[in-house]
Amino acid sequence: MSRLTVENSASDDKSQKRMSIMMKDGEAPLSGPNIRRTSRLEPRPSVQMGLSNRRMSQASRTSVSGTSIGTRPIGLPVKLQNTYRIEPNPSEKFEPAAVSKMMKGVMESYLDGEKYDPKLCRNLAQNLSDVIKTRVKDMGYPRYKLICTVTIGQKTNQGMQMASRCLWNKDLDSFAEARYSKDELYAVAVVYATYYD
Repeated sequence: MSRLTVENSASDDKSQKRMSIMMKDGEAPLSGPNIRRTSRLEPRPSVQMGLSNRRMSQASRTSVSGTSIGTRPIGLPVKLQNTYRIEPNPSEKFEPAAVSKMMKGVMESYLDGEKYDPKLCRNLAQNLSDVIKTRVKDMGYPRYKLICTVTIGQKTNQGMQMASRCLWNKDLDSFAEARYSKDELYAVAVVYATYYD
């Protein structure tokens, strides 16, 4: 192993040396806050500059698969003040009869003419549940949490019983149910609505 001397350092191949980050002839050094590593694929300017040339929390990042834009809220999340309403307005109270009528119509429109197929009915039950839940939300019950279940089965002269129990406020919380039965399939849909502040 050779010792490091001035002669040995001069004989090293200059193409294999790493370039120094120190600039020559009085140029400003690229260190500290002035240094910026460029992208491997393409250099790009900052997306948005805020006060005192600091980057805001929105940025565009280039990746192998393409450009992705990530955003984060700049300030603190807004927390709304509690209204301390312990009862819904009369126009916002859950009406099981109206919801049951709507559910019956949705089930008839989706299930008329369908034959029982386990794979099809599994997806159909999920879709029906989403559609019914969306329609109930559109009916104007803003302070209710909703749960919708749909059961679809094949009619083969069997018996079936469904039951549910809930622990809730009997004056404010409620449920609505609808049944459909035709040809070789049946369906039962239930929407549970619980009032919250």
